[in-house]
Amino acid sequence: MRRLRQLACVLLFLFGLASPTLAQGPVNATADQEREYDAAFQEMLRKPADLDVLFKFATIATKTGDYEGAISALERMLLVNPDLPRVRLELAVLYYRLGSYEIARTYLETVVATANIPPEVKTRAEQYLAEVNKRNSRSRFVGEVFAGVRYQSNANLGPPTSNVMLAGQTVNLNQQAVGTADWGVVGSGYVRHIYDLGTQDRGQLETQLTGYANRQFQVSQANVSLLDLSSGPRFQAFQGIFEDISIKPMGLLSFIWVNDQPYYGSYGSAVEVGSLLTSKLRNTSLVSYRRLLYQDSWYLPANNVYTGNEYSANTTFQYALTDVVAIFANTNIQRFLADSFQQYSYLVGGVGGGMQFRFPDPLFKSDLPWTISLSANVQWWGYDQADPIVDATTVRQQNDTILNITLGIPFDDRTTLTISGGRFVRNANIPLYSFENNSFLMGVSWRF
Repeated sequence: MRRLRQLACVLLFLFGLASPTLAQGPVNATADQEREYDAAFQEMLRKPADLDVLFKFATIATKTGDYEGAISALERMLLVNPDLPRVRLELAVLYYRLGSYEIARTYLETVVATANIPPEVKTRAEQYLAEVNKRNSRSRFVGEVFAGVRYQSNANLGPPTSNVMLAGQTVNLNQQAVGTADWGVVGSGYVRHIYDLGTQDRGQLETQLTGYANRQFQVSQANVSLLDLSSGPRFQAFQGIFEDISIKPMGLLSFIWVNDQPYYGSYGSAVEVGSLLTSKLRNTSLVSYRRLLYQDSWYLPANNVYTGNEYSANTTFQYALTDVVAIFANTNIQRFLADSFQQYSYLVGGVGGGMQFRFPDPLFKSDLPWTISLSANVQWWGYDQADPIVDATTVRQQNDTILNITLGIPFDDRTTLTISGGRFVRNANIPLYSFENNSFLMGVSWRF
């Protein structure tokens, strides 16, 4: 069937009715979508000058990932009627998605210069034009910010009861150390600067600053703030052998505050490798080293006993089952070696996975799909020695189970409402470290 489409497209092109790029066909389509695509294509062959038929095919082709086919149908519409600014805008968006920014710019500038177009069309065209200008610049900034509110059933991750074992004796913890429910506000974001090095391996220097902060309404000891800076060159490797492998060595610098007091600072290095294994399967792997320097404060006067070195590695596989369903799996391992007190040294390993569903907007009937993401992770911790302050006869072991579900509702191409629920359960052979925490998060993110 696809060969027949290709032949028909060549004939249409020879007679001036279409572009040969229409022969691409759907990329990630289900059987039903393939049949819908074929039916729309056949109808277009019968009615090559019908604008409604052409637009219908372009819409179906876009949904199935055949951007080239959609472009051909939209360009044919402009041959029939050049006065269609919305069609020019959709063409620009498709060329933008394909990385043909100069062609996209031509269409966008035409749309912006058109008189008496709907405000929403002009606004969207201006947004994409700004993105095109940014991507064509050797130096550009991108980023995202998020703000929301969160409820936690155990905001300070404390044990369920104040009666715990310390040094083999039953003691009563301060009430502030027991697990406490609380609401709070959360903010996070990142700014990434990208500088094109102009090399044949598509090299670019990437520098990213990430920030996070939460403020609890009652449990102030659960206030956490973080700044993380990474910088390094990214370049394509093994060109001509593999389709898409990027390598990024980078330097790392971080600072964390707890209860508004310095907790630790760290510095280190890492190497990130991204690989496109097939058209649907991608892998991202990271190996890193950090030197962690814990600081004493009035809140944690003996905090520097945790100072040491951290070595970690993780890898994630992402696979697109269809154009609406994607799955992922990850694994990680981390080794921390304390400088002076081996009871604080540990090894942790974990596995996880999940999936994401994209589905049509059921409420506002917009063109922007909603998403539901599900994830589950399990981690196992093992410490090197028993801690004599807690229990001199028992070496600490624990495992974590982390579940999360997230609904993403886009308002536009940049703004998204996020609603998330999660559960974190830690089981430990020393009851002091066991806890459960259920959480709910709602907020809005904005990309730039």
